[in-house]
Amino acid sequence: MPHKIFFMHIAKTAGSYINHLFENSLGPDKVIVHGEVKIRNRENFCRLVESGVEFFSGHIYHRLWLELAKGMTDQFKMITVLRDPIDHIASHILWLDHYNLPEKKAEYERLSERPRRIVDLIGQIDLRNPGDLDHFVTHLPPAAVKLLDNCQSRYFLCGPGSIIADHEPITLRHCSAILAAIRNFDLILPQNDLDTGIAMMNGILGTNVTPRSERINEAKSPRRIDTSNPLIRSILSKRVTVDSWLWRHVTGAQKGKQGKGLAD
Repeated sequence: MPHKIFFMHIAKTAGSYINHLFENSLGPDKVIVHGEVKIRNRENFCRLVESGVEFFSGHIYHRLWLELAKGMTDQFKMITVLRDPIDHIASHILWLDHYNLPEKKAEYERLSERPRRIVDLIGQIDLRNPGDLDHFVTHLPPAAVKLLDNCQSRYFLCGPGSIIADHEPITLRHCSAILAAIRNFDLILPQNDLDTGIAMMNGILGTNVTPRSERINEAKSPRRIDTSNPLIRSILSKRVTVDSWLWRHVTGAQKGKQGKGLAD
């Protein structure tokens, strides 16, 4: 590839699928996934770059990435995937809920205390009941705010030196800061049309990635959130106002550029 790539893997946006494609294309020795665990610090990051890694992926905020890659950002192209916000928050809630399954008990026990409490809260509510769901999204504890309140925008906004802590709600007052971060990205793919996005990525970035048919890391919760119900959508929208603005901005800008796919 003409450049190395940093993939900002926003949770529940088909990021595991993108990781899988690059592992198949480049080979596992050239790819780091779950960089939030494996990179650890700048010194280790530099060692990984020197070892020949070409694709770095992780649940890593944009601002943290800039700290890790300081002085080397010109070696990298930056990409991410965004998802329709209502579908995204519903998927994220169901992903957390799947840890309540009896067969996931061992994985549940490996979670840290705060995520476990969120999983417990979700397990206690009837996701089909608008009253239960509304009470849950309206009274999120700080750790759940970090995961569920405008989660996609949070990746662009939070991190070292941010104007907002990652447990604080995000509002439309933060749009200008999010826009400034978006301009650092070379490509933002829409999750609802990844085949087209991947072809566009290959053309723009010089990658050679082939789409595949399988789904990766799909949530296994037996429960469902009826996102076709207007009331349920209205309830979920309380926590994705900024994400909805971001989704419209990015997808609208891409259409305006007639397929170039750049995000500003």
